[in-house]
Amino acid sequence: MTSSSPFRLKGSLVTLSILKPLSTDLSAIDAGLTAKVAQAPAMFDRAPLLIDLGDFEQAEALDLAGLRALVARHGFVPVAVRGGGETVAAAAAAAGFGVLGETRLPPEAETAPDPDPATGPASETEAQQTDAAPAPTRVVTQPVRSGQQVYSRGDLVVLAAVSPGAELLADGHIHVYGPLRGRALAGLRGNTGARIYCRALEAEMIAIAGCYQVADDIDPALHGQPAQVYLEGEDLIINAL
Repeated sequence: MTSSSPFRLKGSLVTLSILKPLSTDLSAIDAGLTAKVAQAPAMFDRAPLLIDLGDFEQAEALDLAGLRALVARHGFVPVAVRGGGETVAAAAAAAGFGVLGETRLPPEAETAPDPDPATGPASETEAQQTDAAPAPTRVVTQPVRSGQQVYSRGDLVVLAAVSPGAELLADGHIHVYGPLRGRALAGLRGNTGARIYCRALEAEMIAIAGCYQVADDIDPALHGQPAQVYLEGEDLIINAL
């Protein structure tokens, strides 16, 4: 029987770019975004953007309507504001933003109990997740040339060099056993535990679960060195291997 409802509404976890203002000066933010977007314009084109004001003490003084127009001019799609209190939430709604609460779960909900072995998983969905095979690792043995894009639903292993202008995408980890000169984006579906490993870090951009750094942001001392990249909270960490 066909459902009479014209739509289905459900929740989903998605990866958003996050802007955390450190100043109320929109001119300074504009200049900074101009420089940042110029480094990787394709990445930010129509990218959904969350404004995070959770740690910003001057949140109530920020011109949210002006900020919304500013980020839109740079190609972002401003989606929502998080943090800042009730006054900021009201101003955000008036400026056309969605409003998000804090995403951290209460302590008692952070760790789900193990299913009762006598009864099995609590639902059919959990049973399907338990039986599902892990996504396969993709292994690439040839150099990845400029303009090529390589994607893996699991981990991605590249046994050769990655050229400037090439792009590696993986839902899991990325391993490059050669120079990494292009772009590498791990944890595409929000896997914050994903990591990037490479034999020689010369990347144009690296990202994990939507948190990124471009070449100019990477410590010059790590250029050309074996390195690993991972998330620590909301910070992208790059360490020599």
